[in-house]
Amino acid sequence: MQLRDAANALDVHYQTAYAWVRQGLLPARKTAHGYEISDSDIRALAERRAGGTAPPSEIRVRDWAAQAARLHAAIRSGNETLARQQFGRLAHGSSLTELCEYLIAPALSRIGDQWATGEVSIAVEHRASAICERLIGSYATPPQGRPRGTAVVATAPGEHHALPSLMAVACLREDRWLVHHLANDLPAAEVADLARGSDASLVVLSSATTTAARTAVRSAREISAAVPGVRVLVGRPGESLLRLRELARMPGHADSRTTSTSRRRVSR
Repeated sequence: MQLRDAANALDVHYQTAYAWVRQGLLPARKTAHGYEISDSDIRALAERRAGGTAPPSEIRVRDWAAQAARLHAAIRSGNETLARQQFGRLAHGSSLTELCEYLIAPALSRIGDQWATGEVSIAVEHRASAICERLIGSYATPPQGRPRGTAVVATAPGEHHALPSLMAVACLREDRWLVHHLANDLPAAEVADLARGSDASLVVLSSATTTAARTAVRSAREISAAVPGVRVLVGRPGESLLRLRELARMPGHADSRTTSTSRRRVSR
């Protein structure tokens, strides 16, 4: 049984089941398509939970602002171990999309503001962004089961901020999209060619500044004209990953709206 199916059988969130696998509480075999769990191990864990010897209960976050402040302190000081501990603990009861939306984005936005005022150096900002990229990468997994669709995520020409597009990728993959991540600063024609060749139904262009967003809108029009029928969504500074997920699920034609939890100077 695949891990997502096991999570459904155990009536827990996918990230909770994934955390149990990482902790060794739920035996799993790594395959090319994810993790595979035996029916007997699922039954054994279900029985332990019913008997009161279950793994630790999921954490429900009551104050995301306080959690974001703690992460900010860790990444500003370069304490990756502390950041990983906090991120892993919160992952027991939160989706990766929520962790990006309510934890990483506010923490990095604060770092960006401090860089703008000269309170921290560009090296500190880069270090903080790199830590967060690794945190997301350690919990991002390919979609389990039948994909909802195929998406291409990139940025418009001139956009060098990496983290917003990575967060968009994590959000879509968690929602069972097969995602081709093209990273940063690509010409619209190249994105269109990849979208056409991969038979994608969705393209997301991330942007971290208002200037980049305007360029992304122009690129979105070019991609829409080159690949009829594909939906093109543009993420603007300060918009929501939850909104991205909502818009990505909607059928329709090309659109110039949507999302990215990034704000100005979030990542370089």
